[in-house]
Amino acid sequence: MITNNDIADAVETLVRQAFPEEPVYRGYVPTGFQRPSTLVEISGGKFYPNTACGSVEVRPRLTLTTFVETDPYHQQEDRELTRRQMILLGLFLPGYVKVKDRAPHVLDEGELANGLDFAAVTAVLSYTLDRREFMELQQASDMGTLHIRQEVSTHG
Repeated sequence: MITNNDIADAVETLVRQAFPEEPVYRGYVPTGFQRPSTLVEISGGKFYPNTACGSVEVRPRLTLTTFVETDPYHQQEDRELTRRQMILLGLFLPGYVKVKDRAPHVLDEGELANGLDFAAVTAVLSYTLDRREFMELQQASDMGTLHIRQEVSTHG
């Protein structure tokens, strides 16, 4: 079974391979973060239960945001930012991401975004879980065996 966090872990590994000497942040960038760097975040998603088949399709949305060096006026090199954005986009071009023994596929709902000092790639992936797999996440672990000693006494 895989989860959205497993997918984010796999994408983070791909980013580290693409930019081996740079930090990769998860979920947020700290104050004064290092540049160049990349942020990997689960930025939303949807799910589609199928009661007839007993399955749940999960569609997490992942956003990869890349940052480059800026000058004292917070300006950067547009060409480098675009180059890095295309490298991140290329991570999704095989059409799937290998995650454990599964391969969630990339849907055609991706987005590119550019800001003053960042560029982002957003991709939506899709994988299906059997409802029983999905319910395993909600079940608490077994506490083990509980031994009860019972004594019976009669008064009479």
